[in-house]
Amino acid sequence: MRSLLVLAAVSLAPALHAQEYTRYQGGWEGPFLLYVTQQDTGAQGPPAVFNGSLQIANDGGVRGQLPDAACTLSGSSTDFVSSANASLELDMSGCKDARFNGHFAGKLINNPALKYASLRLSSMRSLDAATAQVSAILRR
Repeated sequence: MRSLLVLAAVSLAPALHAQEYTRYQGGWEGPFLLYVTQQDTGAQGPPAVFNGSLQIANDGGVRGQLPDAACTLSGSSTDFVSSANASLELDMSGCKDARFNGHFAGKLINNPALKYASLRLSSMRSLDAATAQVSAILRR
């Protein structure tokens, strides 16, 4: 009986792991790429990469941090197309690079087959015709 239970647990593990990526709620971690784009010339200066985390609650609340950049994230999420993907409205504050303080909007798009989510956020304020951007590949 015991070996049957172990076999069942082992065979279900990949399915359970894949299910982690069918909903956007929960904890996410990975490298966050912070950069500024100019409409006519593309990237403005080199991007900076910081390890960070997001926690998305079942009620849609979002909290996160990028400790080495001193950034704190807070805001809300809603379903986007399905319960696997989210539209995000986040405020970033306390960042060492002040260009990244402010309101951001974007999407968290899950890829259950490859077991990651792609995050793309754009600043909602103008920086002299430039836009602050945040991108990340996040995992559970």
